[in-house]
Amino acid sequence: MNERKIMLVTVAGGILLVACISGLIYMKSEEIEKSQQDNENLRSEIKSARVIIGGTADLEREVIVLREMSEVIEAILPNAEDVNNLIRTFHDYMGESGVRATSYKPKSTTRRGSTTAFDKVSYQFSLEGDSFQFLDMLDRIETHSRFIAVPSFKITSASRTQIEADGVAMHKVQLDIETYKYDPKNTVKSVRIEGYDRKRDLLAGEINRRRQALTLSSYNYRGPRGRRDPMVDPRVPANARDASAYTVPEQMEIVTDLAERMEAAELQFEAVETAKNVLAAMVARRDLEEMLAGIEDDLRRLSAEGAITYVPAQKRLTNSVYDPLDELRANLTLSQGLIGPSKEMLTEVHDAMSRYVDHGEYALALETFGTVENSLDLLKGDPVRMGLADQIRELAWESRTLRDFSKIEMTVSGVAIMEGAQPAVVINGRTMTIGDMVNEELEITDIFPDEIEFYFRGLILGRGI
Repeated sequence: MNERKIMLVTVAGGILLVACISGLIYMKSEEIEKSQQDNENLRSEIKSARVIIGGTADLEREVIVLREMSEVIEAILPNAEDVNNLIRTFHDYMGESGVRATSYKPKSTTRRGSTTAFDKVSYQFSLEGDSFQFLDMLDRIETHSRFIAVPSFKITSASRTQIEADGVAMHKVQLDIETYKYDPKNTVKSVRIEGYDRKRDLLAGEINRRRQALTLSSYNYRGPRGRRDPMVDPRVPANARDASAYTVPEQMEIVTDLAERMEAAELQFEAVETAKNVLAAMVARRDLEEMLAGIEDDLRRLSAEGAITYVPAQKRLTNSVYDPLDELRANLTLSQGLIGPSKEMLTEVHDAMSRYVDHGEYALALETFGTVENSLDLLKGDPVRMGLADQIRELAWESRTLRDFSKIEMTVSGVAIMEGAQPAVVINGRTMTIGDMVNEELEITDIFPDEIEFYFRGLILGRGI
């Protein structure tokens, strides 16, 4: 082999060797890069694992707290049965607060196919009532044992015309109510935690703190307490001429109290009707007569004073007190199987008239007598009730006599009392003495320094000087 061929073979062999070495180096460099990447990934995994390991204790504590809280959380969320009874519950609340429902409809719920354990249930109610009834309704929702929220509501105030016509402000309210039903769809097997009881005991303070945060904190709503309904048009006339008359809130409060007492009387009448025996019926009827007598007493006083001048209050007094009272009296008379007023009613009338006479309120005594006057003749044959009727008539005669005596106008301008001489008195500019007639029915019977006694319709009555 000549020298040139040897050179070519050597060069070719060198090139081949370099190529092989270069290929080996390239392959090794890739392996090195892959190893470096694997190392970097491993370092990242180690770092993440260290973070997880570092947070495991906190995560474990949170899991223990949530497990202990699960019963409390489930207790405040309605279950399927509670949701089904939700409408009935709301209607009960409406009846208790006085709000009237005009309509309701379901709203959006959790989307079908959702994997969450909490299904949203929403309703929209259309209601009517005054501001304080609506607040009472909201208070009942707020204090419900389950979680119920009111995300929004809209109020349209009652018109002036409606308030004057009905006597009660019936605002229109659109109320949105929502809750969540607990319905687990995917149950996950609980992971066992080593030393669970010991760790739970160490976390008792945190568990109790979170339970307290979920405990219902209720506010006791105490009604209007004399406040004016802010949604009522203040221009509704009160027709008050006397500066000392009751204010509008006071009039509404008086009428509301009477209306509530009237509702209680109607419930008491149901107790009379459903009494299990005669004795229970008699006791219930006696209590009812006392309730009605108290209401009638207050109504007579209000009428005599002309206290209710606010037009809506007058309307409500008629619709919620006077009319139901007349109807209840009629039903009571029909149910008692007696002709004429009962013994209990006569006793209440007698006691009320005696009270009025003692306080000099003769007009009220006669007004009370007027409630039974036309029916007293129906009591013949019942000695007990006739005896009460005679006493009531006597009180009416006495009241009428005292009323007429108090209306006689007399001006006493002087009294002369001397030993050994007939006493004299100057009445309406005339000098008079014992035995003289002031008018056809009024005779002077005695004269004292501070009082004149008269004989009037069979009674000896005094008039102070």
